[in-house]
Amino acid sequence: MSACVLRVLNQAGWSYKLSHQGVSIHAPTKQDAIYLAQNFGDALSETAAKIRGKVKIGWKRCKHPIEFFGWMVDQTPPPLAETAESLLPTGSVFCSQLHLPIELLYRIITAAENERPVSIVRQDNQKQIIVNQAMSNLLQTPPEIATQRVMTRFWLPEDLAELEIRLRSASRFTWTYSGGLNERTWAILTTEFEAFEVEGIWYRQGTCLTSPQIVPIPIGAFAPA
Repeated sequence: MSACVLRVLNQAGWSYKLSHQGVSIHAPTKQDAIYLAQNFGDALSETAAKIRGKVKIGWKRCKHPIEFFGWMVDQTPPPLAETAESLLPTGSVFCSQLHLPIELLYRIITAAENERPVSIVRQDNQKQIIVNQAMSNLLQTPPEIATQRVMTRFWLPEDLAELEIRLRSASRFTWTYSGGLNERTWAILTTEFEAFEVEGIWYRQGTCLTSPQIVPIPIGAFAPA
């Protein structure tokens, strides 16, 4: 463990222990856990690499701890078959983007605690980078695939264009539209959309409010990205 991390862990309210799986850190509060992850993520990943395990950060009544793995040191993710168990945080929300500013960390934790399906998409490349377990279930798609998905394939071009217009005129709104759940299924969905900016990059968060209504796949759907 690096000296800078140990200085934090030696403060009042912090504790940590070693196990065969790695290092478990207990933070005084959720905000303290996010601070540690945001400011010392590289050091925590290096520790995970050295011990060939993981570093887990939890807090009181935490259900979904933040975890760091050794493969994050060189920013090279493991094969897709292994990725589902290596995304942050474990169990209920999955993220394929390695650089996580504090705003995205907050949203990941909030998504993990949300029972509704939640996803976050980067607006600059239309890549879906975050899904919670409920969204993965709704899409009937493994999270390691869902968090690599380019969303232009799962929208009709005219509907995606309208979504972009709506996002520019209102940062939060609810809309009923149709889209692809996966490569074989199209559905009508009612979703609350929210546009937000982090470090100069715009994202959109979608929270599904109703169960999908399955409909026939329309002409022009699943066009190449």
